[in-house]
Amino acid sequence: MKPILEAKPPWQQGGVAVVCEKCTKERFVEDFPEHTGDERLNIKGWLKDRLKAEGRWGPIRVVTSSCLDICARGGVTVLIDPLGNANASARCLVVDPLDGREDLYQTIVAALTPSNAPATENESDTKKAPA
Repeated sequence: MKPILEAKPPWQQGGVAVVCEKCTKERFVEDFPEHTGDERLNIKGWLKDRLKAEGRWGPIRVVTSSCLDICARGGVTVLIDPLGNANASARCLVVDPLDGREDLYQTIVAALTPSNAPATENESDTKKAPA
């Protein structure tokens, strides 16, 4: 085997959302200890399940990283990198993990869905021409 092989994963068509694991497991609960163990802090798992349920997993990938060195009080840092769109730049967001998950999901879908991806059933309904 060669020492380095190039791979072409499906998420290069869309992109990746990188969730800071330190924010979700340490920083947020240090600031708000009453939320220790709150299942809503599993942002990566929630995003992954939702993307899979809506048929978006593959071109869009969610991963965790160690500290992204933002450490904003009351938020979780998420890097969104649209690898499949050369005209778009990576964005670093700070998200309220309890109340901002839906907005984060919509932001990720808008930024990382490949332009050649088929519309989901919900998107097809909203893109129909008015009667």
